[in-house]
Parts: sequence; structure tokens; C-alpha cells
Amino acid sequence: MTIDIEPKKVDFKRENQWLVRVGVSRAHVHLMQEHVEALFGQGHELNVLRELGQSGEFAAKETVNVVGPKGVLQQVRIIGPARVKTQVELARTDTFVLGIDAPLRDSGQVEGSPGAVLIGAKGVVVLEQGCIIAKSHVHLLTKDAERLELANGDRINILIKGDKTVCYHDVKVRLVEHGLTEFHIDTDEANAAFVDTGDLALIKHKEIVIKDNFGNIIDVNTDNIKFVQGKAPHDPYAQEGITLLRTVFEYPDSVQQDIEAKLLYPDRIDPNKYYLYTAVERDKVIGIACFYWMPRTKMAYFEHLGITPESQNRGIGSFLFYKIISFLEKNHPEIEGILFEVRTNKEHLDDRKQFFLNVGAIPVDTTFYPSHQIKLGEELLLMFKPETADARLNTATMELALQTLNKIL
Repeated sequence: MTIDIEPKKVDFKRENQWLVRVGVSRAHVHLMQEHVEALFGQGHELNVLRELGQSGEFAAKETVNVVGPKGVLQQVRIIGPARVKTQVELARTDTFVLGIDAPLRDSGQVEGSPGAVLIGAKGVVVLEQGCIIAKSHVHLLTKDAERLELANGDRINILIKGDKTVCYHDVKVRLVEHGLTEFHIDTDEANAAFVDTGDLALIKHKEIVIKDNFGNIIDVNTDNIKFVQGKAPHDPYAQEGITLLRTVFEYPDSVQQDIEAKLLYPDRIDPNKYYLYTAVERDKVIGIACFYWMPRTKMAYFEHLGITPESQNRGIGSFLFYKIISFLEKNHPEIEGILFEVRTNKEHLDDRKQFFLNVGAIPVDTTFYPSHQIKLGEELLLMFKPETADARLNTATMELALQTLNKIL
């Protein structure tokens, strides 16, 4: 069907759009220092479990039970550092479990909200108020906001085009100097939109609007990227991604055969797991990542990660990487770190080295280990990124990782 558009009836505005990572916030608690000490002991400081995307914030090792009139939420994570006010952020489904009528508020606006009882390892805190359902909001890097002509407190629309197309209106902008640009929604909103942490959305600000002769708004081919897990080699996106490795990234045919075998026969590398993800734009695969989970070492191993040349320098590689990190944290919450491989091509170490450095990985000195333990290939550089504050790549763990890799690669 062709739509007849008269130029005089078209309302044009300057296009201004930006991809943004989705961050799904599960029920969590922010504590004032007084309450930290009441719950965990005099002088207690929150311990870092994992750094979060927003600079300076972290998921603490400590958890509390949140008790309401009808029920309890157990082991609710505390987000540090300590704040001026104690606040319990819930999804609406959580409020039904607790039996409270928490209002929908911007974070920090707790006046007049219902309270709850917090139970920690060494004490109890009775809150008179503080339980809210936090409104969706976007943490936007100042440098990104300048390009979009946005200021702190502005309201924007954010579009998700995945399995479902969902648009969030009146989303508040919170400017940050450091960290990740990230769109925060709660678990109820994420479930309704069929998204998870690491998926992508699109900030729509001053976008082009085109109307037909009847006044209907026409979609102007809004771009978005989605990430698809390939669970079998015959999945269309998995097939296309595997083909990219051979054609675009010039891997030998044996790599394609190896990936297909590991997807078809997962029991051959049990208890280790093998995963494949593709980055898809307009139903075309533009990137691929293949990685392992090694439970005995509590580590993942990235084997392949690539974005097609025409799609590079758009941040898609970083988006794909953080999607995989969120996948690993959700499916293997005991994860402590990630190993990466960087191999030598015809001219130099491949360009992934700088990418892995940028995401926090450090080179591993493999010359320390006996040469017979390293059979992963010539001119191989291993890199390691810790995922928890306690992660340590000691000799025993590294030797076990090398033994595992020699079996599964």
C-alpha cells in the first residue's frame, strides 16, 4: 500500500535520537548510615559486591528482609553508598506481596508513603515511610545530553522495539558526569515490554513527525538494535552470525563447524555451558558474540566478539558486551570474572585488546604457567575482568581455567 503524502501537510522537525541501554531495577533498598548501623552493627560500612553502571554506586553484599502487613520480601539487595534518606524501591507486584499501597514517585520523594519493617543481620528498623514505586527515568551522560540538547529534569519519550513495541512517555532525565547512560525501569515494566537488562531502547527527542493526508502519524523507520540468543545452529540469526565469522571476520570453516557442534551437543562440554548472541538491526545480523561459562572457576570465557565494519564506531560492541554481562549475572549469579582472548592476526594483535582494556580488563601474564598447559594457540594474549570486588585470579584458579579451556576449545 502506497501512502500519498502532500508536502504542505507534512510536519517536519529535526531528527535527534540516541540509543540507550535498559537497566531493570529489582526491589532494592537505599539506607541512611544510621539505619546501616542499626541493621548490621555499630560502625558498620556497606561492603561492595559489584559496581553498578552509575559511577560511585554499588550493589552491596548486605541484604535485608522487607516485612509488610501481609508478607515479606527476603534478601532484598542494598544499594550503596549510604544516603540521606532510607528508601525502599518496589515494583507494583512486590507491593501486593507486602500488602502496602506504595505510590508512584520520583526517587527520593518519600513523604507520605507507607513504611515497612527492615530486618538485618543484627537488628531491626521500623520505617514510618519510605516505600515507593520509582518512576522510570534515564541516567544520561552530560556529553550525550549536550548532543541531544537536554537538561537535567527534562522529560523525554523512550521507545523499545523488541518482541513488543512499547513507548515510555514523560521519562525524567538525570544528568551524570561519569558511568553509563542507562534507562531504568522496574521488573513489572520490563516483563510487560519483554526486555531485560542490557537490551536497547531509543531516546526520541525532537524526532521527525510525518503525517498522511488523514492526519495519521506515519512511522519513519525508527532504528533500534536487539540482541538475540541463538539456541541452535539452524536458528536464522544464529546461522547468519556464524556465517559472518567465516565471511566478514575471516575465520576458518572449522570455527563454524565447532560452533554448530557445541550448540547441537551441549553435553560434550558439560558441566560447562556455551552461548551465542547476535546483534540485529532491521532483521540483519551486524554482530556476534560466543562465550563459555565455566562453573568450576566461576568465570566466563569470551571466544568470539565482532561487529561488522559498517556498523562499528556506533557503540554497538559495548552494548552487546554489557548485554552479555547482564545475561551472565542473571543466569550465573556466582560469577566472579571473565577471561578474554586476543589473538594475533597477520599484522598485529587484533583490535579487541583496546576494547577489552576500555571495559576494565587487564592482561594476564601467561608466561608464568608451564607452556604445556597453554594450548590455546600461538601469540595468544589472555585478559581478565573481575566482576565482583572479591574476584582474584590466583594461580590455582588460572591453572584450572587453562585445563578447562584446553578441554572445551
